[in-house]
Amino acid sequence: MKRKIFFLIAGCIFTITALAVIQGYFIYNTYLLKAKEANSAITQQFLTLETSGKLDTINACWMQHTEKFIRQYYDHKVTKADYKKLIAKVSDSLSTVMNDYINKNQIFEEYEVNYIDYLQSVVVFKDHNTIRDTLFKGKMMLYGNNDHSAPETAASQSTWRGDAKSQNSDNTKVDYSFEVISQRFYSIANWERQVYLKMTGLLVFSIILLSFVIILFYLSIKNLITQKKIAEIKTDFINNITHEFQTPLAAMDIAIKTLRKKEGEISPEHFNHSLSIIDRQNTRMQKLFGQVTEASLTDDNIGPVNIQPLDNEILKIIIDDFLLSHPGITITLSESKAIFKIDRFHLTTLLINLLDNAVKYGATAITIDLQNTEMESVLTVKDNGIGIAKKEQKVIFEKFYRIQKGNIHTTKGLGLGLFYVKQLVKAYHGSISVSSSEDNGAKFTIAIPQ
Repeated sequence: MKRKIFFLIAGCIFTITALAVIQGYFIYNTYLLKAKEANSAITQQFLTLETSGKLDTINACWMQHTEKFIRQYYDHKVTKADYKKLIAKVSDSLSTVMNDYINKNQIFEEYEVNYIDYLQSVVVFKDHNTIRDTLFKGKMMLYGNNDHSAPETAASQSTWRGDAKSQNSDNTKVDYSFEVISQRFYSIANWERQVYLKMTGLLVFSIILLSFVIILFYLSIKNLITQKKIAEIKTDFINNITHEFQTPLAAMDIAIKTLRKKEGEISPEHFNHSLSIIDRQNTRMQKLFGQVTEASLTDDNIGPVNIQPLDNEILKIIIDDFLLSHPGITITLSESKAIFKIDRFHLTTLLINLLDNAVKYGATAITIDLQNTEMESVLTVKDNGIGIAKKEQKVIFEKFYRIQKGNIHTTKGLGLGLFYVKQLVKAYHGSISVSSSEDNGAKFTIAIPQ
């Protein structure tokens, strides 16, 4: 059984891991697909923007300023450094115009897109392209709305070429041409979040499915372990009941063989002794059968029959009867005028089972106390036995459960006494609890409503 559980757990772990890997693979591929779709949507929106004609108007503005600057540059009215200042001044107004246009037409409504046009180089050629003069080279923003540090992606590049003439201070005409290169970039600040939002249904379904499989495997393993535990308890029960019945049967067999001797071969004393043995063992057999029968009952079957107020005097009678078969045990009954409203037979069964359980587990001194509160009658039985480990206290009231299961000869019994006690207490709508630690005895408390 342990091997089966091990293989089941290993198989469950492997299956869950494989399922998680497969789901992760599909989720990752879905993520790539959604990201590709988002990129295609952005590209389409850029195409719409660039073919709208608005960018042509904006580009014409800074191009005119650039062409005018080139003339002034060759007239020695400005320097290369002035060009950067000019573009920086123009850039702000162009960016405002472009942003207003994008917002008004809701071009990038779904995504937080930043669109930037950078000037990369301005080169002037003179004397039939034999002389090359670089007016600017680098990366300077012409217009855009790059308000965050999201990675930029190149969108398109534009090259503008033109020819012009200028006249020097000595009235010499200068022919020149120029080439201006600009490149547009875009960045999307929230594209990953938008992709994840589109994948929410898939992610939630995957988590629910994986959780369902884990819970299913957990319940299967738990059920198998429970079945294993029940099988062990049943095996212990069979072993214990076999041992319990062997002793009285063997004693009765010896007594019967003694009685079969011929007249005159057995003395009256031996005859009476053999009959006493048979009577005691018969009583013990009936008790064992009674425990097995009672164990099949529930609190619905038991039910109070003859409820009456019972006090310390009744407890003394029960204790005295118990001490007849346990003369070496000391039982102390606390002085009290409290009463216990319960069927006398049931009280006897409760107390005898608790006393018998204490003696089985090493108790030599037992204290019994009966008290009344405003709502309940409380009976406590405290002993100085070997005690009960914390992990055992949760299961000692289960049917057939015995604390010492390793050696069935160590402690006699069928594991039914405490189970039947709990069933009786439940029949009276009461509660039973245990307080104990190893080597420090145990204290059982029964509380029944008045």
